[in-house]
Amino acid sequence: PDFWAKVKTEHLISSVKNAQLVVALTEGDASEWRKINPKVCVIPNIVHLNETGNYSDCESESVIFVGRFSKQKNIKSLLEIWEIVHERKPNWQLHIYGGYGEEQDSLLPIIKEMNANIFVHEPTSDIMNKYKESSILVLTSVYEPFGLVLPEAMSCGIPVVAFDCPYGPSDIITDGSDGFVIKNHDIQSFAEKVCLLMDNPDLRKEMGQAGIVSSRRYEAKLIMPQWKELFEQLTK
Repeated sequence: PDFWAKVKTEHLISSVKNAQLVVALTEGDASEWRKINPKVCVIPNIVHLNETGNYSDCESESVIFVGRFSKQKNIKSLLEIWEIVHERKPNWQLHIYGGYGEEQDSLLPIIKEMNANIFVHEPTSDIMNKYKESSILVLTSVYEPFGLVLPEAMSCGIPVVAFDCPYGPSDIITDGSDGFVIKNHDIQSFAEKVCLLMDNPDLRKEMGQAGIVSSRRYEAKLIMPQWKELFEQLTK
C-alpha cells in the first residue's frame, strides 16, 4: 500500500507541475500548490445554503457537531473540549450528527461513560433544521478540504468555532465577527470561546447574523461566474 500511495503522490505532483492552471478551494491550499506550480487560482466550493428565510434564534442551550467518527474529524479533542465546557455549563447539550466511522466503536463507550449531555445521532437529510435548533456549531478537524459545514451552519444564523486546521476555517470564518478560529490543538482556548458564546446570547445572535451575510459568498450565482470567466480565459 505504501508503494502505491507513493506512486499516486508522484503522479499527482507531476500532473500539477505540468498543469496550465491549478484551481484550489482556499488560499491556504493554494499557497501549498504554488510551491509546485506558481499558476494557481482560488475558486471556493458552491455551498448548499439555507434559503428558507428562517434562522436559529440562538436561544437553545444546544451545540452541534456534524462529522464522522474518524481521525480526521478529531472527536477525541471534541470530547476533551466538552469535558471542560460541561463542567462550567452542565445544562448545555452537545449533539453529534453523523456517528459512523473507524473510531465509532472506541469512542461511543467513552461518550456514554462521560455522562455529559452528549447525544449521538445518525446522519440526517434534515441537517439545516438541526442547525436552526442549535446555538453554536463546533468543528475540531485535523484537516479539511474546505469545511462545508461551516458556511452551511452560518447560513442558518449560528456562530461557529473551529480549529485553524489546513485548510478552510481561516478562509471561511472572520475571527471575532461570525465565529472564532482557534490555534490548532489549543483545547483550553477552544473551550473558553465556546463558554464565552454560551454566556452571551447577544453575542451569539450578533455573530449569527454576521454569518448569514458572510455565507452568501458561497452562493452558486457568485461562484459560477468565476468558473465561466476562468474557462473563457483558458480558451482564448
